[in-house]
Amino acid sequence: MSNNTLINDHRRRLLKTGLVSLTLAPAANLLFNRRAEARGSRAVTGVSTEIPKLPETDRQAIALGYKEDGATVDTSKFHKAEGASCSNCQLYSGSEEDAWGPCAIFSYRMDQKLNRNYVVSAKGWCRSWGPRAGTKS
Repeated sequence: MSNNTLINDHRRRLLKTGLVSLTLAPAANLLFNRRAEARGSRAVTGVSTEIPKLPETDRQAIALGYKEDGATVDTSKFHKAEGASCSNCQLYSGSEEDAWGPCAIFSYRMDQKLNRNYVVSAKGWCRSWGPRAGTKS
């Protein structure tokens, strides 16, 4: 067997092994993720049914005066527009009908147990509130 034939055989074997590995990697990832979900407190679908609610005790929530219930905001401390709530804020990306939804201000904050981003109460309020386009403040 010549040296060129040996190199070509090694090259073919390397390419085949690489392609098989690339094909099997996503399948292995799915397999290992399923096992982890089976051990956790996940629902049958593999997704937690718990909502990762932003706690009012979070340091950023405290700094912004966030309250789950906008009616409990200390108006002597914060200027709150009449009718202002997370659901009608430009930073809130949930729909107005949702009880909880994502907020751009807290979008990077995560609940460590649920491994999901925090959401804020639609009835809530913080000092970053700004009216959505088309609404009056």
